[in-house]
Amino acid sequence: MLKRFIGPLALTALVIMFAASGRADVLTYDTSLVSPPGFYNGTGNANSNFTVDTSGDLELGLSIVQRFVGPIDPGAGSNVYTVTPSAGPLANWDFAFSVNTQAGGGTAVLGDDTYSLTVQDITASTSGPTFDPVRIITDDSGYGASGKTAGVDLSTEWGAQNDENLGFAGFLPGFNSNNPDLYKITLSAFNQNAALIGSVSVYANAQATPEPKYLSLMGLGMFALVLIARFVNPLKKEVSKI
Repeated sequence: MLKRFIGPLALTALVIMFAASGRADVLTYDTSLVSPPGFYNGTGNANSNFTVDTSGDLELGLSIVQRFVGPIDPGAGSNVYTVTPSAGPLANWDFAFSVNTQAGGGTAVLGDDTYSLTVQDITASTSGPTFDPVRIITDDSGYGASGKTAGVDLSTEWGAQNDENLGFAGFLPGFNSNNPDLYKITLSAFNQNAALIGSVSVYANAQATPEPKYLSLMGLGMFALVLIARFVNPLKKEVSKI
């Protein structure tokens, strides 16, 4: 959660210059993270349905998951995950992120690069602060030679992951979990020259489901149309005979 880090977040928010880098990266949809280590944040979480950007040895992954349930399938070739609004302060869905600097081999560690995470409400045209989730969020799960760790060691580890909710303070000021809005989450990585070396985005499309009373009205409407079609068509035939 970010509510413990609102002060540091404001003081250390990154101002990032998006420089042309000539990078060659590959986006893959509805896929799994390179395993090992796969997805290791938490317990019992499936390593599936991620949107992944791979650039050299660097792998950036994002996904949207149903809270306390599991991954949401966006469908082949899609990075848009359908969710539903919720009544409480927290959304009934989370987003999961992953950084792996040795997904393709090599010896790079997390501290060799910097990272940025931004959350936008496309519908409301609002945006949260841009910050480095690997350095700012202290309860990330790290990964290195000793396996999974609580917290991240920038100098020795090459993996960082977490699972977050937009209802946690700091991600998107003014967030209302009940709004049927379209949200965009973007995770990017930059080298020591502030050149962009990888970026991935996912969308959470919060679609309100019709209330039961409206579903009933829709059902009655369909039934009425069937009755009209059943009796009006024969009547037309009879009239045409006159």
